[in-house]
Amino acid sequence: MTDTYQSIDVPFEYRHTCWFCGEPYYESYAFMASPNYDNQTQPILIPSCQECFGICRGIKAGGLDLLRDKVKEGLHKKYQKHLQIGVNWTKEELEESEFEGKALEGFRESAWAMYEIAKGRVNYTGWPLTIDGLPVASMSTAFHVEFDGITYTSINQAVEQLAKAYAIPQAYLEDVVQLVGRDRLAYAIRFAKTTYGYSAAEREASIGSLRALLAEEQALAEAAPKAKQGVDVPLSEIKELILHRTLIPTPAIQWILKRGVTSLQQLAEAEDKFFEHFGQDSELTAFTYFNAIQIYLEQREIDLDWAENHDPNHHLFKHI
Repeated sequence: MTDTYQSIDVPFEYRHTCWFCGEPYYESYAFMASPNYDNQTQPILIPSCQECFGICRGIKAGGLDLLRDKVKEGLHKKYQKHLQIGVNWTKEELEESEFEGKALEGFRESAWAMYEIAKGRVNYTGWPLTIDGLPVASMSTAFHVEFDGITYTSINQAVEQLAKAYAIPQAYLEDVVQLVGRDRLAYAIRFAKTTYGYSAAEREASIGSLRALLAEEQALAEAAPKAKQGVDVPLSEIKELILHRTLIPTPAIQWILKRGVTSLQQLAEAEDKFFEHFGQDSELTAFTYFNAIQIYLEQREIDLDWAENHDPNHHLFKHI
């Protein structure tokens, strides 16, 4: 290797590995910052797979973290359909699907593997960049956003990709996210999926109702008492029950007990965390559990006699 380049340190276990996505090594990309704010003097060689190497060649970036993010965005765009498989299906649903025909059967057999490969590449973090043991640069991930197990380089990229995945007008989703904040992306997706209309007037009306809802939530939060301390109870000690023809599942009861949630207001405040936790199984599971717990907590609130004398889990709530 000539003195005109600097090669990064590559740990033994990462030999022949692309630093950007973890795929097999093809060639090292010679990175030179542009614009060169830090007065870089020599190109830095970054191990790359063939695909990431090709993406790098069309990029100008002022830092290695920006180069990494632009490569990730390129992979997101190229494998957008593969990543959407995880939005529309679970692994179990694909395995149990009754697709007929050679093409559809092939999709059933390979789709989840395609999704996991694409997800693994866009989520791959690489190893810390050093040259002769010294850090190369500060690698920031401050603007990264994770949603449903997939990492996006920024909230803007997340909104762009998720709007396509969920067939939501991007401008409308942007407005919703701006109101609720980047930390409530799951809430924004659910609201936008169920409220966007086909006209500008319909969307504006939905945005207006969201503003009012958020203002009400804020007022209630300011007036609400401090959260109670939860209790960690084994599933075996929690009793399953049926209310209004709805099964109240024990995992959902365990979740609210652990977090000290005893009212509908507290459940509303914990909604994003609830869906984030149970949505790992499937979105349908999360919605089913959330609806059941709403029914359960409402029954406890409106019928104090039932809550005190007939709720089989009453003794557990006493510990909160």
